[in-house]
Order: sequence, then C-alpha cells, then structure tokens
Amino acid sequence: MGKIALGSRRGLGKRGSSLVELVIVTVLFAILVPASLEVFVSGRKISGQSYIQHQAAVTLGEVDDILRYMRGMDFGLLPNGDFFLIRNPGTGSWLVKSDLPDKDTFERHIIVSSALRHTGTGDLYMPGDTGTSYEDPDTKKIDINILWAPDYLPLDLISHTIYLTDWTKSITYASG
Repeated sequence: MGKIALGSRRGLGKRGSSLVELVIVTVLFAILVPASLEVFVSGRKISGQSYIQHQAAVTLGEVDDILRYMRGMDFGLLPNGDFFLIRNPGTGSWLVKSDLPDKDTFERHIIVSSALRHTGTGDLYMPGDTGTSYEDPDTKKIDINILWAPDYLPLDLISHTIYLTDWTKSITYASG
C-alpha cells in the first residue's frame, strides 16, 4: 500500500510542476517571439536595401552606356553643364533635361565639363594634382550621381566619374 501512496504523490507533483513549466514557457515565448520578429523584419529591410543598391548600380551602368552612345552619335551632344537623365514617358528612349524631373525611383544627375590636362605632358589632370593645366574641349569629364531616397533610410547615393574623348579627332600629346 505504501507504494500506491508514493505513486499518487508523484503524480500530484507532476501536475504541479507542469503548471510552473507552462508559466515558464509562456514567459519565454512572450520574450523570444518579439525579439525573433524584430530580427526577421530587420533582415527584410536589409534585403530590400541590397536590392535597391543593386538596381542603382545597374542604373549607373545604363547611364554610362547612354553617354557613350551619345558620344558615338555626335560628341556635341555632351555640352558642359548639369543635366538629369530621365526616361521618355511611353517610350523606351531617354531624355536629357537641364531641370529636375518628376521623382522617379532614381535621380540620374550628370555633370559634364571639359577635362583638364597637364601642361607639357597632356596627361589627365586629376583632383589633388599640382602644376599648370589647360582645358581639353575634346575630352569630357562626366560625373554621374544616382540618388534615391528609400522610405526607411536617408538619401543614398552611388556615383563615379568617366572620361570620354571625341573619337573622331586624334589626340596629340606634347613630348617631353
């Protein structure tokens, strides 16, 4: 008979501990689920940001191709100044405008200027170089900035500089 009494006490002990276990599991669940959801939401934001950055890099490549195409058609299509490259509505073509267009996903800002060359050598004059220089109207320095403003981040930017020469003219360098 003693064995039966011990067995029933053990059964009571298990019922009491299952309530404590249930409370502990509920508390842990209440703490861990919001934390794991935060990680999931952050991961989705980062994934979205990576996609936008990739699209901006693709857009930057498109702008390079368009500018090279314009140079190939007529070097005079690249006058000095600030421009915005936008898609022509309803067509697959592009327009170059001097005023800020309606907001697209990406703002394509282009700054065209005559490149500077070192006097004497004719080498391209880069930022930070010293010495005398001259403007080369047959070589364009083009700064391309792709800007966008995602909902959850401040304004972001990807940019680079290319140099295009008038391929119809030969470039001569001073010897020495």
